[in-house]
Amino acid sequence: MPGLSGVRVLGDPPDDARLLRIWAAWERAPRGAVLSGWAAAVLHGVSPRFLDGTTDGRTLSPIDLSVPADVGSYDTRGLRIRRSRVPDAHVEELGGIAVTSAPRTILDLARWAPTEGKRLAMLDVGAGHRMIERDTFADFLDPLGGLHRLSRVRELFPLISTRAESVPESEMRYHWIQAGLPTPVVNQPVHDLRGDFVARVDLCDPETGLAAEYQGLPHRVDLAEELDEKRAKRLRRMNLEVVEVWKEDRPRIETILLESARRAKDRDVRLDAWVCPEVEDW
Repeated sequence: MPGLSGVRVLGDPPDDARLLRIWAAWERAPRGAVLSGWAAAVLHGVSPRFLDGTTDGRTLSPIDLSVPADVGSYDTRGLRIRRSRVPDAHVEELGGIAVTSAPRTILDLARWAPTEGKRLAMLDVGAGHRMIERDTFADFLDPLGGLHRLSRVRELFPLISTRAESVPESEMRYHWIQAGLPTPVVNQPVHDLRGDFVARVDLCDPETGLAAEYQGLPHRVDLAEELDEKRAKRLRRMNLEVVEVWKEDRPRIETILLESARRAKDRDVRLDAWVCPEVEDW
């Protein structure tokens, strides 16, 4: 099967192809292994919208296994071996598979993330899927020490949101904050002055009137672009500064956000015809 050579599938495969890869990987796992990372998150209920088992929508991600340091040789094709024993308190069984607990899974996903933006995104995934809660996750992290990049996870703790709806959106929020802009509200509704709902924007600063939308692939198909433009025009008529960020904008995303923020600050606030009531978050 793709990503795991030498595994034969019998019977009807599950609707979720991620599960098939996970089960196949577990069949090849050495004794004492614990399923970790994105595959563990799948078993904890994280949807393909956030973790599809690929690095870029096409290239399959290897399946993480945490194994004891003294484990013998075995076939590692399609697997990514983490040679560190996971404490028993951080392990549970789901569907006959030993997996890292929900908070340990999110901690590992964040620690192993290749960038700070992705690290925040993994923490958002945990909060959004109720795998971590503010107080209990803080208590979980408190006694831990010696884990690689643990300090970076702790630094991002105050920025976590339960309302993020995609990984790129979380990465955009990280760059927004890195650019020195006020921490935005996330996916919260914008109303007109009559109190009628107009839109829900990815990020918004209610003080400056800056709103940012991450435009992924679905925004390029069918009538999406036309509908997005109508929506953005309506928000701009209400005196919001709306900036759309696409995948190709990532190398200069902070510059784009700063330029938009300057325009938002220069707006005539007497023309504001919008309200963005804050909704409770993390």
